[in-house]
Amino acid sequence: MDNAQRVEHSGHHDERRPTMSRSNLAREPWLWAFVGGWAAVVSALHFGGLAYNVYTRIWWWDVLTHSLSGFGVAGVLFLVFPRTFRGVRAPVVVAGIVLAIGAGFEVYEYLFKDFWWGWSMAYYAEDTAIDLVVDVAGGLGFFAFVEGILRSRTPADAASGESSRRIGHLRSDGGEKSGDDSPANR
Repeated sequence: MDNAQRVEHSGHHDERRPTMSRSNLAREPWLWAFVGGWAAVVSALHFGGLAYNVYTRIWWWDVLTHSLSGFGVAGVLFLVFPRTFRGVRAPVVVAGIVLAIGAGFEVYEYLFKDFWWGWSMAYYAEDTAIDLVVDVAGGLGFFAFVEGILRSRTPADAASGESSRRIGHLRSDGGEKSGDDSPANR
């Protein structure tokens, strides 16, 4: 159900409520600004880390920049090719593309590794494996981000720029109860 979400109300038949499409979400100016800002921050962290030798002084800096860049790469992928985020295999497709781009960056890193002096090939291989795992984790984080937006917004919300009000909370079986929206259950 790409463009509709099933809503069950007790005592009523199933009805469909339209949700925002991936293509429409990819055209949202705020999302372009968000991904562009994200890219600027990741670039500043990466190149600042290189310039000030942060990568060699703070062990987790590399993990941080790779996870954030995986999120950003998936963001750019979504903005340019929103259909890659559609279907049951979409998480695998997104993970594969982010993995391939991350592997390309690892080749770059290996070719210009003069800033990684003193590393053994075994240590470099371990670092590469960790980098690729967190790249993919970041990419899947963006996938989850998009899915969350799509499930919480309707086309009317997108036009007004507001999030939709929840009618009720989904049960584990996918249905809703009318009383589930009480403040005590939030």
